[in-house]
Amino acid sequence: MRFFSLKWKSTAIFILLVTLPTLMVGNFVLSEYDRILRRQFADSMDKNLNTVEMNLSEKIKTVEDISDYMIYKDIFREFMTTPQSPETLKRIGDIKKEIEGFVTFQLMSKKDIKSISIRGFGGNVYDLGEPVAGEEGRWTNEANGRKGAPVWSDAYPIHSGWSGDKRVLSMFRVINSYDDGYTPLGMVTIRLDEADIAHLLEVAVPPELGTAFLLRKDGRVLLDRDAANVGRPYPDAGLTERLGSAANAPFRYESGGESYLVFARSMKATGWSVVAMIPEGSIVGQTQHVKSTLRTLLIVMLLLGLIALVGFEFAIIRPILELRKETHRLKKGDFTARVEVRSRDEIGELGRQFNHMVQTIKELIDNKYKLEIRQRESELKMLQQQMAPHFLYNTLDMIRWTARLEKAMETSRMIELLSRFFRTGLDRASTWTSLEHELEFVRSYLDLQQKRLGDKLTYTIYMEASLEAAVVLKKIVQPLVENSVKHGFTPRRGGSVNVRCFREGNDLRIEVYDSGSGFAPETVDRLRHMFATGKAADDLLGHALCNIHERLSIVYGQGYGVTLIENRGAGAGVRLTMPLTFPLPSGGTPEEERVS
Repeated sequence: MRFFSLKWKSTAIFILLVTLPTLMVGNFVLSEYDRILRRQFADSMDKNLNTVEMNLSEKIKTVEDISDYMIYKDIFREFMTTPQSPETLKRIGDIKKEIEGFVTFQLMSKKDIKSISIRGFGGNVYDLGEPVAGEEGRWTNEANGRKGAPVWSDAYPIHSGWSGDKRVLSMFRVINSYDDGYTPLGMVTIRLDEADIAHLLEVAVPPELGTAFLLRKDGRVLLDRDAANVGRPYPDAGLTERLGSAANAPFRYESGGESYLVFARSMKATGWSVVAMIPEGSIVGQTQHVKSTLRTLLIVMLLLGLIALVGFEFAIIRPILELRKETHRLKKGDFTARVEVRSRDEIGELGRQFNHMVQTIKELIDNKYKLEIRQRESELKMLQQQMAPHFLYNTLDMIRWTARLEKAMETSRMIELLSRFFRTGLDRASTWTSLEHELEFVRSYLDLQQKRLGDKLTYTIYMEASLEAAVVLKKIVQPLVENSVKHGFTPRRGGSVNVRCFREGNDLRIEVYDSGSGFAPETVDRLRHMFATGKAADDLLGHALCNIHERLSIVYGQGYGVTLIENRGAGAGVRLTMPLTFPLPSGGTPEEERVS
């Protein structure tokens, strides 16, 4: 496939590696998912019935434990056997208080227990909890016949003095004598709210999903949503026979022309069975929604894959092809090559870097020639200013009178200064110099001017330690000093010129300020406008400052150049800002090493 274009490669990859595998895997997943969902449904229903069986067994055990406690506790047997008489009334009252504490605790801590009745065969009766009334003779008779074994009723109706008509599931148990174990002393009845037990079944099997009920061991219905079935054999005898041989395993069962999945759990303590019947249609309905959702997801995946292919075409392939085209233009020397950037991702960043690279190459080529032209202009202007007739006349006149007065010693000194100044000013061998040499050049100029002006001109040159070898452009400080002398003050009035060189972070700053008349407000505005726009000035002061600013900006980039110093009091001040650089160990310039 190496001979195909990116467009055909991406299409082939989409068809072979996305579309076909998605269709094949999708069909397989649908069939397997249906089987898994049915299995998960069966496992979930088994767990639900296990939970119901455990919770119901716990309730039954709790109730029977309460009755066991009453059998072995003397206070209950004493209540059941103490006859009522004026002599025993106080004792019976004390016994009731003690019994009331125990029973009240059980009623408060176990919300499903609604009432507890204690009846002694000697005539004492104590009812606690909800006051109830209902037909319970069948269960009391059965409990009497069981001679102390617990008897659990079917769900039956009662009337509560607190909450009206309701149905309960009760335990009836005869309390025998602790001494011989056969003499009945009384009976305890503990009633559970049928709604609490029915809620357990509904949580396991919601009504919209199927039905759940409790069966006794003999096949009679103990609790069902249909109260008409309670207390009777389950209407479908075939189901009860099948339950007896199913051993708690789920099975399919046909009844009334409909297929059911039957789940059952046997309760060891009572022999009851928790039964759930789920129509097959409900199970299919449970899985059909998920299967439909899965089919929709497969279709959406294919559509998203197609959209991804189109997006890949527009977001990656086309920009790469466009970049390839513009690269060929650049290769042929066309520096107008540009890539249209449509995003901020890696492809967009690649386009931005390409445009930036082209612009940088173009600027480097332009700036190289521009810097050379500015350098030549600066040298020519410096030469013209240094060779001005007025300057030479005053200087030579000063040398003549000084030689006459000092017998030529000072004349020699002045000629040396002038020679050094001309030598440095006219040297065009290099664009760069050290800060120390640049300041020597400035000092030569100021010494000559000081000889001309005498004590009317004072100056200071300060350089922070360790900056002597810092690399700077040649002839960027002397024009500023010359502006201060020529424009800052007159020979009659005089003044001072100060030069400060110091480090600030990773930058080198050179400040030149004087005590002259300063800049007029309109001059400040004009200079700042020229610095911002790069527009050359017509006057000598503005031309010199703009020339230096442009040279620094070209070499070091935006953010470096000339700024005006404010808040210095009287006089004018100018600051040069450039990166602090030092020569490489080889000593070559202008390839400097910047301070990090």
